[in-house]
Amino acid sequence: MLQTLVLIRHAHRDTSRREQDNGLDDKGRDQAKALKRFFNERFSSDDFKKGLWLVSSPKFRCQETLSPIARDLGRTVDSHPDLNERSGREDEKTLSARVKRFLDEWRESKMSLTLLCSHGDWLPIAISHLLGLADEPRKGCWLELDRQDDRYQLKWYIPSFKPLFK
Repeated sequence: MLQTLVLIRHAHRDTSRREQDNGLDDKGRDQAKALKRFFNERFSSDDFKKGLWLVSSPKFRCQETLSPIARDLGRTVDSHPDLNERSGREDEKTLSARVKRFLDEWRESKMSLTLLCSHGDWLPIAISHLLGLADEPRKGCWLELDRQDDRYQLKWYIPSFKPLFK
């Protein structure tokens, strides 16, 4: 079975009060709209959308990044605690184990298409687990890979949608 996983770093957030779980700023909302447009260009088949899992960190900025896609499809974004950013009490080993736990759950889910939105500390660990690559994706990026028979193939990597909303 072919599974597609899209890793998205949340769009640009409102940083006026960093201690709060605030949402996106204007730039971030533009990034989220660009992600939705690209999603609609990439995945137009209704059959493919039936096996879709929209999942994000519990943080509002992550859920808000996927919400234009969810609204367009009449879906909700599932919040998953394993996708949360690293807490102050959590060491790198514990975070890595949490990332691996989620990736194992995703593989078992048999969802044909998963759009996942998380954070700048979570995603590099996931990319390393999946592809053996070291990368630090920018806000609003799109990294798409296919999994078949436990083999992974990088399909798309778009570090920034900035050119789409200038």
